Amino acid sequence: MRTMLELDQLELRLDEQPIVTDLALTLAEGDIGCLVGPSGCGKTTLLRAIAGFVAPHAGTIQLQGETVATPAHQLAPEARRVGMVFQDIALFPHLTVAENIDFGIRRQGAAQRRHRIAELLQRVGLPQMGERMPHELSGGQQQRVALARALAPRPRLLLLDEPFSGLDAELRESIAREVRDILKAEGITALLVTHDQTEAFATADQLGVMKQGELHQWDTPYEVYHRPATRFVADFIGRGVLLPGRVSGIDRVSTVLAELRGDLPAGLNPGDPVEVLIRPDDLVHDDQSPRQGKVLDRSFRGAYTLYTLELEDGARLPCIAPSHHRHAYGEYIGIHLEMDHLVVFPQDGEDVAGPG
Repeated sequence: MRTMLELDQLELRLDEQPIVTDLALTLAEGDIGCLVGPSGCGKTTLLRAIAGFVAPHAGTIQLQGETVATPAHQLAPEARRVGMVFQDIALFPHLTVAENIDFGIRRQGAAQRRHRIAELLQRVGLPQMGERMPHELSGGQQQRVALARALAPRPRLLLLDEPFSGLDAELRESIAREVRDILKAEGITALLVTHDQTEAFATADQLGVMKQGELHQWDTPYEVYHRPATRFVADFIGRGVLLPGRVSGIDRVSTVLAELRGDLPAGLNPGDPVEVLIRPDDLVHDDQSPRQGKVLDRSFRGAYTLYTLELEDGARLPCIAPSHHRHAYGEYIGIHLEMDHLVVFPQDGEDVAGPG
């Protein structure tokens, strides 16, 4: 598969302050990448650099093998064929839906433009709304129009900066899935920035986790969730807890819950203190288990309930149980570990996980 976007040793600065440091990633043609991380970690600045609005201090940006940005050379934004959808949808309020979509393709022939507008209205599920005004649409419909407008000129890369943040949580997830379907149908490569992990998992082929301008991991969502590369990724992605343990063999770790087996980071020796990542889906509700946890908190999620349990040594762990099992605060419930991926960090050493 050909590479659409390649960033190599990229460093970005604003007013001489480092914003992005030594960042490298590749995104294949037709794939959707997603960047998550705390506010201020450099995600939006990175998008602006790819679009051509911020020049790199070091490193390179390539699109389809063409170098579009180095510290010495900047291809103009309008020459990059990069589209953008912003957090502020910013549809033109005085133009109809069709006229908004038409805005970026006005130099094409009239028949070609009409065909493209009709095609995109169909694609985004608004085939009868070309003559509507933006204020007559719901938030989700406005988002689809903004996407159609960005797709109209057929950009080789589409950048989306927190595009769903103005929508309510339930609508964000459904719109994210719809946007993924639309991008795949159009064959568009895209890079999305979001603070919402549900959006990221619903959308991304490749997921990146950033902190203070550094890219900690760039991988499939499955690998990022189940095999986090650093302690920060383990803590930031999903709802998990680092449970203290101790190395008891070349491939074993003892914890208060059980002795676990799996690959360990290099350099660990028997007796070394470690931390083991426990996800809610690793801890199974089991009425027959002698090991029990005390219910400190519970959150009903429809098909399941997410419990916070306290173990005998004071450790607190998340646990998923079917929602038809309803347990009271202070009640003790049986649990056992059922882990497919052992993720271990040295307790006082490197921030790097074992192979998993």
